[in-house]
Amino acid sequence: MQKKRRNWRFKKSFLVFCAVVGALIILLLSVLIAREMRPPAKTGNPGSAAQGQAELMTEGEQTKPDKPTAAPETIVQTAPPTSLPPVTDPNEKVLYLTFDDGPSKNTTKILDILDQYGAKATFFVIHTYDGCEAQIKQIYERGHAIGLHSYSHKFSIYSSMDDYFADLNQISDLVYNATGVRSKLVRFPGGTSNTISKDYCAGIMTALAEELPKRGYYYFDWDWDSTDASGNTVSADKIYQNSIKAAQNDDHHVILLMHDAPIKTTTVEALPRVLQYYKDQGYRFDKLSETSYTYHHNPNN
Repeated sequence: MQKKRRNWRFKKSFLVFCAVVGALIILLLSVLIAREMRPPAKTGNPGSAAQGQAELMTEGEQTKPDKPTAAPETIVQTAPPTSLPPVTDPNEKVLYLTFDDGPSKNTTKILDILDQYGAKATFFVIHTYDGCEAQIKQIYERGHAIGLHSYSHKFSIYSSMDDYFADLNQISDLVYNATGVRSKLVRFPGGTSNTISKDYCAGIMTALAEELPKRGYYYFDWDWDSTDASGNTVSADKIYQNSIKAAQNDDHHVILLMHDAPIKTTTVEALPRVLQYYKDQGYRFDKLSETSYTYHHNPNN
């Protein structure tokens, strides 16, 4: 009888032990399953996945993301905007030659070269000498565009809005007296992006870029530079090599910066080669107008 009781107690204890072990196993499995099914913890703004990912990265990983990130706003703004009028064929190749700081003795030579190639260009003129109206008239009568660069070409015109427009009005009157036409084409001395203006008035270029169109003017910068202004007598070969880079880059609409100031004799030497190269590449030559291709630098002041 006692033996049977001992056996029963043993069986009972064993069953209790098995039940406890089974319960523990079930509890452990439940915990593991719950952990696997739990969603990842959110950090920061729950509506911003990018922010959550950034906060989970180490400092080194944040400086070297796996995917390219958007450029900072300041960098995006430095990219010069371009525009093509609706009437312009984007597939047509056009070179807009522009000459600053004339007229001079070199201007007449340039006009003769342009005639040889049937090319039209734009001359952004200044008051180079008393009586220069005769040359400005000649440029106009030979079918080229006259733009307003400045009367004095002194950067002190950037001292204030009034100083700038006083100078602009002077060159506008001079061109009008020479041609009988009020030009609305403008190029800032140094370009819209010049920083020399900071020495005279903070923010002046930004203000002028906004004000000129309000007064009915169209301002033009350049998207390619012959670099003939990088020195007094830059070699003709260097001017040529820099001038043709736009065609080598397969840009279809090109505003090329050149100069016809009195000292720019090597620009005259390089010009026939430049024109021939672009002609061989299928470009036509045109002058700027109120409806032509436009290129603007972003103001740096």
